[in-house]
Amino acid sequence: MLEIEKNLWPLTLWLNVFGFHMGPRKAGTNRYCVWLLITGSLMVISTVGLHCTSFVRSFLRFRANGIVLNGTNLTTANRLNVGIEHLNYTCVVVGVHVTFFFVSLTSNWTSLWNSLLVIEENLKFNPIFYRKCKKCVLIGFTVLFVDCISHLFISVRSFYWDMGFLSPLAIILSNVSRTIIISVFLLFSVLARVITLVFQDINEQIARLDEIEQVTSVCSTSRILNGRLETWRRNHTLACELVDMVNKCFGLVMLITLVNIFVSFVTTSFEIVRSMQDDETLPSLLIFIFVKKTILLILMFYEPYRLQAETGRTASALRKLHPFTADLFTQIKVNTVVMEVIHACPRITAIEFFDVNLKLLPTLIGSTLTYVAILHQVASHSK
Repeated sequence: MLEIEKNLWPLTLWLNVFGFHMGPRKAGTNRYCVWLLITGSLMVISTVGLHCTSFVRSFLRFRANGIVLNGTNLTTANRLNVGIEHLNYTCVVVGVHVTFFFVSLTSNWTSLWNSLLVIEENLKFNPIFYRKCKKCVLIGFTVLFVDCISHLFISVRSFYWDMGFLSPLAIILSNVSRTIIISVFLLFSVLARVITLVFQDINEQIARLDEIEQVTSVCSTSRILNGRLETWRRNHTLACELVDMVNKCFGLVMLITLVNIFVSFVTTSFEIVRSMQDDETLPSLLIFIFVKKTILLILMFYEPYRLQAETGRTASALRKLHPFTADLFTQIKVNTVVMEVIHACPRITAIEFFDVNLKLLPTLIGSTLTYVAILHQVASHSK
């Protein structure tokens, strides 16, 4: 078993409960994999059935009787806003759950864990690395617990699960579905944190490349440095491949989630602005949802941003080797490695549509304000 896997075992065991395969494939675990497949399939069917039924029931009820929310008849823009938010929530829960379930069955998921195994064997991480991994998991579970408790109160008050005598069951299943997708986001954040720590370790190795003692020959010095540089380059290549595997496994999940956050920003901001304009009491539930989405967005951006910052340090650290290189050939090799590092530029992306980092934040804010203004104009004309 991976030492990293041992330190992440609470998270991997938690996701196993929901039917997701964690860790590299092992011989003689076919029966275990079958049980995971059955459990995961039942969870997916439950999520798809519950949320699609809820949305269809709400759509038919609203179409037949109109929408009355908290005893108030809503305008066309408000009705459209409520419907979009319900569809948005349904899409993100179903989309993330189904996508990651099928991803966990692919060869890319196995390759990701195999890449972790190879990197761990090559880099020989120190105990501090594993303590940071454990700390990340503990913080993640704390956030997960707070989110589950808060969402339980939200779901009780939500009209999404107004299904008569089946409402208690619908509320329970909806919270299970919500917990699953938040666990997937937690796994993404933990893996991004692990990769950031890997690049930190790789960057620390650069400072030790030219620590060559008790060697008087220039040729011997160059040969030792070239050998260490080649080993470092292989480790860096493996780390870049690990980032590519994360992008392949989580790219679509990131795209679905960021679209969901953007749409939620638009819908909740519009309702808050409408309440302020009509001198109504500010909707505390919508403000709470807005804050939760903002926190989720920050958590999604934070580790990819740190990863990109850490990879940006690599090329500058390599250039510092120049004063210590022994000959022209070694300098040329260092320059070649620097160019390879700059060209690689590993980063977290949403299936290559855009990079997941802080540069996306101004775009989200600007687009949200634009669409809120458009909805506000439509609502004003429909009164």
